[in-house]
Amino acid sequence: MASWKKLTAVAALASVLLIGLTGCGAAPTTQIFEGFEKASAAEANVAEAVKTLSTLEAKDSKQYDNILSQGKQDNRNVQTLIDNSSKALEERTQAMEQLKNTLDDARKKMGELDGAISNLKEEGLKKQATEAYDAYVKRYETFTSMYEKYGKWIQQEQALYNELKQKDTKLKTITKAVSERNEAYRAVEQLKIKFNEYTNSFNVKKSEFYKQAGMHVTGTEKTDGEGAKTESNS
Repeated sequence: MASWKKLTAVAALASVLLIGLTGCGAAPTTQIFEGFEKASAAEANVAEAVKTLSTLEAKDSKQYDNILSQGKQDNRNVQTLIDNSSKALEERTQAMEQLKNTLDDARKKMGELDGAISNLKEEGLKKQATEAYDAYVKRYETFTSMYEKYGKWIQQEQALYNELKQKDTKLKTITKAVSERNEAYRAVEQLKIKFNEYTNSFNVKKSEFYKQAGMHVTGTEKTDGEGAKTESNS
């Protein structure tokens, strides 16, 4: 299972001093900075939401293995486990919905920055801002796809449980349901990896943009729940 560890809020900076912005367009630079940091601040609770979802997934994974193992032998042995797992699927759905609401809000707070980026006069700065913004947009789009695939995963797992609850379910039917569930699961895992990569890329590109823009950054930068001192000089 791909780790949710890095799938957390993008880095939020505690304090930034704007220094020496002449020549690169103070107004668009400030607009881009504010967009980046508003989005980052809006994701303050993402780490906790991810932790909750990760815990639910780990618990559900064990239940799933037990159900599959026992159900193939005699589905009468797994009725209670299935009922419990169905409730767990509902909890995972709710947790994922909360995560989506947070990331939707963060995306809205960042706004559309293409105009501000195009107004940057320095080509090097424009390139870095574009790369950072593109990484964030692709990150959000990846999560949107993941959200859809996650719903499919939940749906397929519940369908499998429903088959296992039937007294006359054939092994062929169960095997097909398992295959469909696994396909949905793998799709989510691949998107988790992409999301992690875009999260890291945005944080790196954003820091490079701030440094290139002449922003003297001090304070605590939060990524996955751990603080780190960051100081960059123009």
